[in-house]
Amino acid sequence: MGISDSGEVLDEVGRLRRLAWADRRPSSVPLFIFGALAILSAAFELSDLSVWRLVYWLIAGPAGFLLCTAWYKNHRIRTGVGAGRGSYMTTGVVLLISFVIVIPLWIIALPTIGFALLLIAVRQRNTYLAICATFFGVIGFLVSIFTFDNQLYRLANYFGFFKSAGGYFSGATAIVDVMWGLLMVAAGLIAHKREVGVVDA
Repeated sequence: MGISDSGEVLDEVGRLRRLAWADRRPSSVPLFIFGALAILSAAFELSDLSVWRLVYWLIAGPAGFLLCTAWYKNHRIRTGVGAGRGSYMTTGVVLLISFVIVIPLWIIALPTIGFALLLIAVRQRNTYLAICATFFGVIGFLVSIFTFDNQLYRLANYFGFFKSAGGYFSGATAIVDVMWGLLMVAAGLIAHKREVGVVDA
């Protein structure tokens, strides 16, 4: 084996080591997925049929964890690094079963999803993901009780918009969903930049 061959082997070992390190505490994928799901939920807030939003999250929540599983499995096949993030699969299945069996969880679906993501973050010792999961659960709860909608109505009333309706306007929750989802995606971009930086270093 020549010097150049040895150098190439060392470079490859270093690359795999950086990939393995970046894979230890990944945050970007779940943040992208759940941010996108929050944005998509806005489509179910363009009418007064809020029951569809409830059904949406009962399906989208578990599906989000299963999508994470699929992405990590594909990543493992492509790079040869990673364990496939089986905890996302388990969490998705348990969450789906819980939603089917424990009906009261329907009312707090969003905080429950955030809590499930938090458990994964704690298991991974991933502080950044834990913070974002907590944000998802808390904001999800506040969205569920229309906290931000009411603030938007107050702002609209303050600035004289929709006077005849006292500041009320349809689609307020959809606006909140998009903003909330974009914040999650932005958090994912920050995490992705850090993960890519580790691999490229």
